[in-house]
Amino acid sequence: MHKITDLFSMMTSKEQKDKLRENLARVTPLLIADDAVIRLNNQKTLIATDIHGNADALDFILDFTKQIEAEALVFLGDYVDRGAESVRVLNTLFELKCKYPKKVFLLRGNHETEEINRFYEFQMELENERDIYSAANKAFENMPTAAILNDSVFCVHGGISGKKDENIKDINKRDTVYYLWNDPCEEIGLTPSPRGRQIRQFGPDIVERFLKNNDLKMIIRGHSVLENGLKLWFNHTLVSLYSSLPFTGTRLKAAVAVVDGNEVKFCFYQRDESKEAGFSWEEKTVTLTIPDE
Repeated sequence: MHKITDLFSMMTSKEQKDKLRENLARVTPLLIADDAVIRLNNQKTLIATDIHGNADALDFILDFTKQIEAEALVFLGDYVDRGAESVRVLNTLFELKCKYPKKVFLLRGNHETEEINRFYEFQMELENERDIYSAANKAFENMPTAAILNDSVFCVHGGISGKKDENIKDINKRDTVYYLWNDPCEEIGLTPSPRGRQIRQFGPDIVERFLKNNDLKMIIRGHSVLENGLKLWFNHTLVSLYSSLPFTGTRLKAAVAVVDGNEVKFCFYQRDESKEAGFSWEEKTVTLTIPDE
């Protein structure tokens, strides 16, 4: 899938912005057509999250999808900000979505909201192209909120609401604050979050109830910066994933997940200046088995 995006690294900044304007017109109808909750079954699916304007890391991950022969891609949001190449990242992802609309899915993250990205690098990159910036934020509003893989793995950027009657059938593309922002914690129940007044942290009992009520086995989410790319919670029923790296710090790791049947394999990479790509994959992986019951 990655070969169609090689040209973006060769484009000037103006060419990339012009291309983004074109891609937004093409991708928006596809995002509108996607359900709020995507369902994918029986496909080898790579999950990545929080690319945050790191186009080189995205290209490296996309090259990996070819190596493992992934059949579908699910990204958990936060494509923009922090890094310097949000436009290039969006062009790459939107081109993929346009070419493979039923194989590539782009969930919304909290940075795909104007209330957040207006303070960060994405709006600075487009400060002289306000029409593109506005069109991008309108496109973000149509991104799916969540995905369910193999009727068992719930994928989302942030978390869950914690409501007693929370049902995946009620998830939509508008009332998304919980799904874009909430975080897990070790405390029982729902607790206040340092992220904001409407935002909550949810404990192991909340996850257990959500999974049971919706006949699911696991949650995979992003949103939290992790030094090793992965954190397992609540007897492995919830996974925090982080798939990008800051531009300094060689000891840090990032991770992606590969869901294949009843297994979820986590693969790790880190900076490696001796490699042409600037990154290298570790041989060590972590594999979880999704329980049948």
